[in-house]
Amino acid sequence: LHTDSLRPDNTKNREHVRNELSEEELADWDYAQISGLGFVDAMCVPHFDATGTNDVSRAEDAETMMRKDPSTPAIGVDENAALVVVGNEASALSGDGKATCHVVVPGKKHRRAKSAPLPINWAAPIPIDEILRFPEPSKGSHLISLDEHVATDFVIAGDVIQNAAEERGKALRKCGVDIISSTVPKIVACGNETGMLLKPIVDAILELSGVDRPKVLYIGTASFDRTDKFLRFSQAFKDLGCEIRRLDVSENYTTPPLDAMRECVVNWAEVIMCSGGNTLHALIRWKKVGLDLLIKEASMKGTVLCGGSAGAGCWFSSLHTDSLRPDNTKNREHVRKELSEEELADWEYTRISGLGFLDAMCVPHYDATGTNGIGRAEHAEMMLQEDPSTPAIGIENNAALVVVGNEALAVSGDGKAKCHVVAACEITGEMKSDPLSSEEPVPISELLGEE
Repeated sequence: LHTDSLRPDNTKNREHVRNELSEEELADWDYAQISGLGFVDAMCVPHFDATGTNDVSRAEDAETMMRKDPSTPAIGVDENAALVVVGNEASALSGDGKATCHVVVPGKKHRRAKSAPLPINWAAPIPIDEILRFPEPSKGSHLISLDEHVATDFVIAGDVIQNAAEERGKALRKCGVDIISSTVPKIVACGNETGMLLKPIVDAILELSGVDRPKVLYIGTASFDRTDKFLRFSQAFKDLGCEIRRLDVSENYTTPPLDAMRECVVNWAEVIMCSGGNTLHALIRWKKVGLDLLIKEASMKGTVLCGGSAGAGCWFSSLHTDSLRPDNTKNREHVRKELSEEELADWEYTRISGLGFLDAMCVPHYDATGTNGIGRAEHAEMMLQEDPSTPAIGIENNAALVVVGNEALAVSGDGKAKCHVVAACEITGEMKSDPLSSEEPVPISELLGEE
């Protein structure tokens, strides 16, 4: 631990020492690193947000120590915060709503150590080894040039999956089961992740699954497989008593073999829920490991596909995304700490391909404004004016688009939020936005102006 045990007045009768020594003598001391009992394999830095009587910051001195001995990460604990450890998991607890804990890891090649604050809103603790990786570089090698993938076509090729679907159909028919094409795909696309916790939207997912407690597979690729995101956004299904599995494919070392993924995605899951986050990152990984094809195969046997934000836009042929936002990374807390407000606001929306279940551009967060100060709806209309070939479906934060086969309707999670169909007027060419019905399903062909 990082300690001031050698401070001259760190004694039993400190009042007496302070009375005997001058200010210069009281300030003439150095922090030290000493051994602790070893329950957590890290250097603890208490009073992380404080400066000692030697006029040296705890945080700065701890970083200096780590440059000299980079073998162990550090956990800094602000004065009004606590690190709560239960077994192999931990979380930060704030006593005043502001203080938190920080993870500090050594910089490579004598560079400055990297520090990231831990969120204080975690619903449950997460693995300590994941916490200790918190400040690590937020972008994998495939994300360094993320904008190079903007033009990549992620739409699943129908002929690739057709053979697998036909074989599955034959096997099912032998068992007396038939696939009714008019009821697939089943999709619940929500404007944001929080909306996925709202009862009307959860009820829509349950209804489509056909069971009270469906088997739910959580795919958190867009949020870089963060455990805190998994725990929070699967909570509604956990409360219902659903069996929940998670599939981590953000990194090669966490990605299961293809056969294991097939068993989980195609054979086991009744609901596939995809997280919000960086859609482009998720699509890159799914295409690389073959998960996109497995998801398509699962959808063809009636598995419900759902998610909020990135987990909504991925089902469309294209989507309006903030994937190039500088803090749309794994450890956004670290990025937000390192960049200025101007740098965090210096980004643009972009349009990328999705998996292609619905031939439209999805605009999640339709009623929101990005950190670049530009409204989603406003910018999406500008995109459509440049390329009006495909209409857009705007989904407000607490709303969801529910698709069953060839029909769709809107579900409001809060009684107010809506879905919108945005397209160019055939007569004037101007953009028009119409709310989608929440009463009766509408044929998708009519919705998208194909009739």
